[in-house]
Amino acid sequence: MENKTYPFHEPVLLAETLNYLNIDKLAHLHGTKVIDATLGFGGHTIEILKRGVSVLGIEADRETLKLAKNEIADACPASENKFGSYKLIHSNFKDIDQVALENGFEFVDGFLFDLGVSTFQLTSKKRGLSFIHPRSHLDMRIDTASQAVDASMLLNALDQTQLSNLFAKVFHLGLAKKIALAIVRQRVYKPFVTVEDLLNLVAKLPKTASLKINPATKIFMALRMAVNSELENLSESLPKAFSLLNESGRLVVISFHSGEDSIVKSFMKKMVDEKKAVRITSKPVVPSGSEISKNPRSRSAKLRCIEKI
Repeated sequence: MENKTYPFHEPVLLAETLNYLNIDKLAHLHGTKVIDATLGFGGHTIEILKRGVSVLGIEADRETLKLAKNEIADACPASENKFGSYKLIHSNFKDIDQVALENGFEFVDGFLFDLGVSTFQLTSKKRGLSFIHPRSHLDMRIDTASQAVDASMLLNALDQTQLSNLFAKVFHLGLAKKIALAIVRQRVYKPFVTVEDLLNLVAKLPKTASLKINPATKIFMALRMAVNSELENLSESLPKAFSLLNESGRLVVISFHSGEDSIVKSFMKKMVDEKKAVRITSKPVVPSGSEISKNPRSRSAKLRCIEKI
């Protein structure tokens, strides 16, 4: 599907996601329900609905949710009974237990997390999520209405140790400490306000193997993760998601960096070790060469899946 009004976010590992969620098998059963905890523009949800399965879609970004509603309504019109029913909710997946209960999805057959940030979000001028718009405010919040602290506030307020810990999520500790020290020194003379302020700091950092190709990429990612509490929310939500699964229900998670994947891998191993689940993917499923050539942003995606016993 092509959208001509904004950069569309291609659903990653779409066929693989449907396969590991067992959607074609579930489609023949009455009352099958799936939760898409990271709705995005609804790429995965649309294909699930086309198979007659009901979906609860959750999205933390109000603007994305508004656009997703239009996409899904066009692709799966309510007037045609062949599609599954759906509810689309603005919320953060850390509150999934409450959202599921309020919307009649407290027992589900499949649960999907696609943890990627969309092209639409990355290229937005007002979000400051990447370095392609230097004059943008250094914001990085996914939900500006409910989140009070943005990226510029963190850079200007955290002490050196806190900044070191923040960047140690994506760099080795030695480099994280150097970045933190540079930030503390620079903000004495000029507070961080725009994307350009951070880019100017990155340009002054010593060139190392870790920063050689895209110097700002990991720094921006670490800040985005901190602003939106991404790792903390993921750790909190996975047990809640698993508790909502029926017997034989499957949890599918697509992660995009080592911090996320480590949390997912650890949780799934715990469930398997405690004999609460069986591992469906013995190793992470990654995009094919063909998918990567069509959608380069998919190259770092890893899909893992377990089935509840």
